[in-house]
Amino acid sequence: MRVREISNRSASASLRDLIAKAVRGRGPSVPVERRHIPYWQERGWVREGNHYRGNYQTDRAVFCGYVTEQRSGHLEFYLYSPSEQIRRHGHWTCFVDRGDGWYLVHMGRQPKDLSSGIITIERLISEAYAS
Repeated sequence: MRVREISNRSASASLRDLIAKAVRGRGPSVPVERRHIPYWQERGWVREGNHYRGNYQTDRAVFCGYVTEQRSGHLEFYLYSPSEQIRRHGHWTCFVDRGDGWYLVHMGRQPKDLSSGIITIERLISEAYAS
């Protein structure tokens, strides 16, 4: 099949407007306010002083975890008893055995907050189970 280009000019403003209305529908846009509950609380993590405990939750697996906040503000993330899927994942080298089944998860770049770190580890778990 041969393709012949008839024109390469931009669509007119009225055509773009017509397409935009068809895509977004006819009703007025409604602003959605962001939730004010941090992700870690939404996922059921509990704070006890400078320690947090909870579960890293994905659609494929759940792992116990805890996080320690140092005086400097540095966060250390721990995961209990990583599965074979995690051990075979490319980021397994980021896990440091701390004994009794607990592993420190070393991150190349410090997450900006607790929620970001939990999300990062949950993404890693999801990747491990997807491959």
